[in-house]
Amino acid sequence: MTLQRRLILAVLAAVAFAWLLTSALVYLSAHEEINELYDTAMVRMAQQMQAVLPLMNANAKSPLPSSGPQPGDTDLGDLGDAGLGDLAIAAWRPGGEALHIDPDGDRLPRMPAIHGFTNMTIDGAKWRLYYLDDPAAGWRVCVGQIVAERNELVVSYVQAQALPWLFGLPLLTTLLVWAIRRMLRPLLALSHAIAARTPGDPTPMSLEGAPPELTPLVRAMNTLLERVSTLLEHERRLTADAAHEMRTPLAALKAQWEVARRSPDTEERARAAVNVEVGIERLSHLVSQLLTMSRLEDEEPLAAGEAVDWQQISQQVFSDCLQLSDRRHVDMEILWPADGGKPLEICGDPVLLGTMLRNLLDNALRYSPCGSVVTLAFGTDHIEVADHGPGVAPEHLERLGSRFFRAAGQQEQGSGLGISIARRVAYLHGLTVELSNRPAAAGTGLVVRIRRLLPEAT
Repeated sequence: MTLQRRLILAVLAAVAFAWLLTSALVYLSAHEEINELYDTAMVRMAQQMQAVLPLMNANAKSPLPSSGPQPGDTDLGDLGDAGLGDLAIAAWRPGGEALHIDPDGDRLPRMPAIHGFTNMTIDGAKWRLYYLDDPAAGWRVCVGQIVAERNELVVSYVQAQALPWLFGLPLLTTLLVWAIRRMLRPLLALSHAIAARTPGDPTPMSLEGAPPELTPLVRAMNTLLERVSTLLEHERRLTADAAHEMRTPLAALKAQWEVARRSPDTEERARAAVNVEVGIERLSHLVSQLLTMSRLEDEEPLAAGEAVDWQQISQQVFSDCLQLSDRRHVDMEILWPADGGKPLEICGDPVLLGTMLRNLLDNALRYSPCGSVVTLAFGTDHIEVADHGPGVAPEHLERLGSRFFRAAGQQEQGSGLGISIARRVAYLHGLTVELSNRPAAAGTGLVVRIRRLLPEAT
């Protein structure tokens, strides 16, 4: 069920409920007010009758017909809509003898034990009776009214109030439905605009004409579109770069495999088999780096984490890089802060931080000359990875760290993703990676410094 239909049904149900509740309240209020009005009139009538009784001749009779004037009776004139049979009055002498002042009142019982108001059924009809006694003279007066008269007036009053609403309800419903559809038109237009957009379209949706209630939704949608577009662009770049990078090792593998399979020379086949093994290792490393980079692209900066134990992480990283260190004949050393200071204190993911250090050490080992030393130094506010390799040309330092970028003239095989991965992990932990060559006085080599990411100036 659509939101528009739900809203319309909810409004209609609310209107119907409000109408019924209002009618019930009007009925109760009218019932109370009409009972108060008639009860007051009955009390006043009884008091007036009791006041004139001592002046009446004890033998006088004033029979008033219950159904209106009869032929030969006194002309009462136009009675209009009066219903004389709905109201009756009776009186009794001190001795209990009835005064026949109203033929309809003769039906009312004397009931000497009752004082004030009471309800009873007389000749199948419910009556409201009021009894009033004169303690000094002994007169007793009773004024009675049929209850149906009161109910009829209450119903008439409620109908007069409710019927206009009943006939106006369809009009009100039509106006409400029209208003709801008109108010929801911007929301429908927004949904149509979203449905018509092409995948990957980063164009922000216009806020012009959008109601204030929809402005946060449109802004959130624009932010989401921007993020989706960025992710898609990253995926396209990663796919294109991966396809380009994998084309060369796959072609080399195919060529070496052909040599190993068809060459009649045993030594040539052996060299081709070694090259195939090296190519498979390079391809495996490239795929592993691509998967790591793809996973990190979807990560958000870490809001919290556990305190990092750099000693445990560095031991694991050194263990992982030991085989490459032995193969390259390059030593590794680790330096801790002087004077027992604590290394860079951060909270984060130990696995990701280990990946960051492993990639930096891997690069340093691959580009360091045989017999040199790669240093991993921890400071209280930074971490450094330094090697004694050829360094990087100044014009290439800015681009170093871009995905799949490798400076010209490099002989060591690689994917160009190591520093990119390290930078992404550092960013997720609020860190930054800075690259620089060693000062001329300290020889050649590349220094990678990791420090806290300074907040942007406001």
